[in-house]
Amino acid sequence: MSLLQHCRAILAAHLLICLHAQACLWDTDTIAMEKARFPGIADLISGNFPRHSKEFYEWRKTRCEAALASGDQAPVVYDDLAVSQHKLGDHLAAIATMQAKEKVHPGLYETCSNLGTFYIYTNDLDQAEKWIQQALDINKNAHFGREQYQLWLVQWMKAGKPGLGKETSIERGLGFRGFAAFIVEKTGGGRGLAAFIMEKTGVVRVSQEWKDGRADALRGISGMMRFADHDNPLLLEALGDVLAAGIDTENATLLAAQAYLLASRKSKMAAEKQRLWGLMQSVGGTVDEYKPRDTMRTLDAAVAEGARLAAKVRQDELGWIKAGKDVAAEFAAKYLKTSDK
Repeated sequence: MSLLQHCRAILAAHLLICLHAQACLWDTDTIAMEKARFPGIADLISGNFPRHSKEFYEWRKTRCEAALASGDQAPVVYDDLAVSQHKLGDHLAAIATMQAKEKVHPGLYETCSNLGTFYIYTNDLDQAEKWIQQALDINKNAHFGREQYQLWLVQWMKAGKPGLGKETSIERGLGFRGFAAFIVEKTGGGRGLAAFIMEKTGVVRVSQEWKDGRADALRGISGMMRFADHDNPLLLEALGDVLAAGIDTENATLLAAQAYLLASRKSKMAAEKQRLWGLMQSVGGTVDEYKPRDTMRTLDAAVAEGARLAAKVRQDELGWIKAGKDVAAEFAAKYLKTSDK
């Protein structure tokens, strides 16, 4: 390391200490501040947004199967059927439906995008990467650019989730870990996170550039959570990584802690549960007088509120099904006109 680089590192570390100290002085209502800083993220983590019931997807699956049997081969019929199968847990059937559509309507963006998602759930990451890349080749900016982050998420998984616990002291102090570190590697031209920080000659400039990258990352991850699985452990972990990165006046460590905590609850592997629990404690206990038990209590209350909304939507959809109405249209009219989508 050159003398200039050494001086820059000392300066960055000094700035980091000052910024952490400043945050502790004024940060008296962190959760409220983080919610204001990242509107909609708390509701996304807890599932407190309008989403369809299992009965809706059973209703739509039946309608799509009948449409195909009658000779209707419109692309949207295949898409609706495949997503319904996926939402009902039959990922192999969803893949088969998209493969059938590809024979009738080859080369469509929606087919590639759906296949990329479905293959993630069958743990065939090579196929997932292949189809997501094809979707990007067709339409790079579809779905607000979330496809790019889905591709990076698959590549991060394939690489063994690099960026976990190998940071330098400056990187660790800034909270860059896991998927957040991987994004910087991708957007920084492969220079590496430490080189990225050094080149920016200080924490403040790193923070400003990361703010732009974080906004894109949150848009991508939020889209996947909203339209695929809001409580998927992998997506929650990635969300936590992105929220926790950066200086204390611009990140959201307590929301990140909630994401890690929910991910640990949803994971089926004991070792993974323990690792995610450790992440929750590492970010959730950093603010004065705010401990892991507070994270659990806050998350439990939010999840309960989300469950109440889901139950209300389900009752509405059961009523619309019984009345023979177009459930999708009724849902859109009642819930989507005021949604933040």
